[in-house]
Amino acid sequence: MKRLTALLSAAFCTFALIGCTPKEPSVEITDDVNFELLDVMTITNDESNSIYYYYMAQISNDSKETYTTDEVIYSITDQGNDEINPIDEHESMPISTVLPEQTAYIYGYIGFPNSNQEDMGFYFNGIDQFISFESVNIRIADNHDIQDSDQLKFTIYEDNALKIVVDATQCDATFENGTTTLSNFIITYTNKTEQQIAVPYFEPQATLKGLDLDDFTSLGDFSKMNEEEIKDIDFTQNSLEPKTSEIKGEAYGYVVEYLDPEQSIDCNVGFTFENAAINYKSGTENCFDLDLVSRAFGVTHSMEVSSSDQKAS
Repeated sequence: MKRLTALLSAAFCTFALIGCTPKEPSVEITDDVNFELLDVMTITNDESNSIYYYYMAQISNDSKETYTTDEVIYSITDQGNDEINPIDEHESMPISTVLPEQTAYIYGYIGFPNSNQEDMGFYFNGIDQFISFESVNIRIADNHDIQDSDQLKFTIYEDNALKIVVDATQCDATFENGTTTLSNFIITYTNKTEQQIAVPYFEPQATLKGLDLDDFTSLGDFSKMNEEEIKDIDFTQNSLEPKTSEIKGEAYGYVVEYLDPEQSIDCNVGFTFENAAINYKSGTENCFDLDLVSRAFGVTHSMEVSSSDQKAS
């Protein structure tokens, strides 16, 4: 009986050791060129039954030859179920060649219907190798973690690794040559850790509740006017206030995919509204609606920005 117990104990210990073997975050994809997973963040949305994986990896070229990143061919799969179809995905690999002794970064995200994936990760078909996302410490978030506020500056998201602050208190609105520009909407990303981390994406959007200048071409050539000139124009028609339109802006100046250790970045986001102007004579204060949209979190945060004195209050 004692011998049987000893054998069972030995077998259990062997199984435990095998089962607890840590998964490796890197693989050699060709001679002296390694692919290493650095960070993964998941965002689960219970309302849409979806899950997003944000990831960051690097390719290290330890060879004496230049490596072409076009040769990196992989898919993101579930080891337990390869037949899964993403609902949204994006990948960024900024450089196409990696010089000897240099590295290149890969950032991306992929979203799926949440069907209890077992072991997501990178599968390299050409070499039949798999890197599990679970080989790193996955940061976990869900749609309930987004904060809301009626303030123009507040922390919209924070966990142990990442803090995201939005600030619309310094927004400026200007007009020049037929275009209204709203600038100085700041999104600040802060990495609270000592490692590189992937950053979830928020899409900034803006709407101007103002004047579509295509409706007032008889009043002059707006493409040649500055702000003071357009302020002097009376847009009333037949003693009636001019029609106000909702005009979508084009965002610019915002790209953050990952952060270096303890790095903080202020992203100055602006919006342009072509052939559009504020109705300066109306006295309307909140004529800009700013939205932050996240497909992963499944929410839209909205804030109204004042145009009085061309400053957000």
